[in-house]
Amino acid sequence: MSHILPGAFFRWCMSTDLSQLIRGSRWGFAVLETIHILGFGVLLGGICLVDLSVLGFGMRQPAGRIVRDATRWGLAGLAVAAVTGIPMFMSAAALYANSIPFLVKMIMLIASVVLQIVLYKFPALLNGSTAGKVMAAASLLCWFGIAYTGRAIAFEILIGIGIGS
Repeated sequence: MSHILPGAFFRWCMSTDLSQLIRGSRWGFAVLETIHILGFGVLLGGICLVDLSVLGFGMRQPAGRIVRDATRWGLAGLAVAAVTGIPMFMSAAALYANSIPFLVKMIMLIASVVLQIVLYKFPALLNGSTAGKVMAAASLLCWFGIAYTGRAIAFEILIGIGIGS
């Protein structure tokens, strides 16, 4: 990641008052991470409802209706995950600078958001078309990949500091 963004960016993140507050707090990062995971869970719940519906599983309601019902929850979950994820990143930016799992997570996050926007903006894709099914399956893979790489980041950090190796 440090090859994509300049090192000064990571140093700036680490030097902010917010970053120092989180690093200096006994429970700050843990509380943020807990709320981050809860927000991600709400987001993933909404995504799963829509994508599984497009794939022909789950609720027997039109996917367009499920999108309308689930979008508020999904956007709220995304907002919570972003509002907590950014300060978590800033507090440990130096650790994330060269983290392959973090880079993969960010790439999958961008791909996931683009896939969801395309699915939601083109209602014909929600009706079980082949293209819609491919996009819904790819979306699910990316969103669950984000969760997986999030855990991989934690394990990478633990191994990097000598715990678990």
